[in-house]
Amino acid sequence: MHIGIALLVAAIFVPVIVMLAGLPYFTRTTNHFGVSIDSRHYHDPELQSMRRRYAWWNGAFGAVLLIVLLFGIQRTNETQQGLFIIGFTLALLAASTVSFLVYYNKMKRWKAARPAENASARFIAVDTSFRNRKTTYSDWWYLVHLAFVALCAVIALWNYDKLPDILVSRYDMQGNPTATEPKTYWNVFFPNVMQLVLIFIFASINTVIRKSKQQIDANAPEQSREQNIRFRRIWSLVLMVMGFLMLVLFSFIQFFLLFPFDGSVLVTVAITIPALMLILVLVVSFITGQGGSRLGGSTATGEKLVPGTADDDKYWKLGSIYYNPDDPSLFIEKRVGIGWTINAARPMAWVIMLAPLMLIGAILVIAAIKG
Repeated sequence: MHIGIALLVAAIFVPVIVMLAGLPYFTRTTNHFGVSIDSRHYHDPELQSMRRRYAWWNGAFGAVLLIVLLFGIQRTNETQQGLFIIGFTLALLAASTVSFLVYYNKMKRWKAARPAENASARFIAVDTSFRNRKTTYSDWWYLVHLAFVALCAVIALWNYDKLPDILVSRYDMQGNPTATEPKTYWNVFFPNVMQLVLIFIFASINTVIRKSKQQIDANAPEQSREQNIRFRRIWSLVLMVMGFLMLVLFSFIQFFLLFPFDGSVLVTVAITIPALMLILVLVVSFITGQGGSRLGGSTATGEKLVPGTADDDKYWKLGSIYYNPDDPSLFIEKRVGIGWTINAARPMAWVIMLAPLMLIGAILVIAAIKG
């Protein structure tokens, strides 16, 4: 059974390692390791070498850590397995962070050594009709998610009286029951509460995608605009699919209370669904690139070139934290990796970002008290 668990754990962490190693290949051609560059320099041999070295180093280090993790899982109990996984995750994130900062500083030196190329005027491209385009799928599609939750709740209510007074609430990695709790409406319908919270979170992210600041390459404004619109719509759809997969996961947890089956099945589903989500994110990230930069090739067309896009490095702390009090935007594209981040100088952005986490925390506190 430990072999099966090891394979499932590998299915989760292999995509994570590949994503961390491939970080410089996801980002736009107008920045490199958190430092803005002209898109014409993206294919500079020295920068290509940096990307390769970064990918090989992080991939190799992650692979070694994963081998140690899988070896440990085979020879430890459940508690020790959990510690191994936590230790692996922290070590992987720490190594990735240190590696990024090393290459971020290399890029700063690379750019500083070329003052003549970076001293020219810079331009910002803006499309005033951008907001009139359909950049995401409608939030109304989340009614399908709500209908699924309603169906799960009706099934649970229909079978509530048939449940035993004592329910199994926890299983080990092998699917054996390890804890029980008395039957209450809260315990039975808690998965539905979490499903509603997840719908709220994913619908909010969809709004963030729609409202976030546009970013267009001045060297190819029309092409980069279309890439960015496609990028937003693709990720809007991906997030809807991921949200529905999470609802399915919680429905398995709930139905396991109603219709008990082999606990190992629940454990397998609980690991497989997140693994599928990570693989989906990895594949789509490679297809789209940040901002859609990999959709239809590079945005640098080689024609009618301007001196470059605006150099806003001073607003990106350590290349990844955006802090610009003069920018009214709450959400902008990440400079490193795929997705969006907040303008840390805008208090409302923090409120919007932390609200879902506070809601989940409050629900978990209530669950602990009820339990």
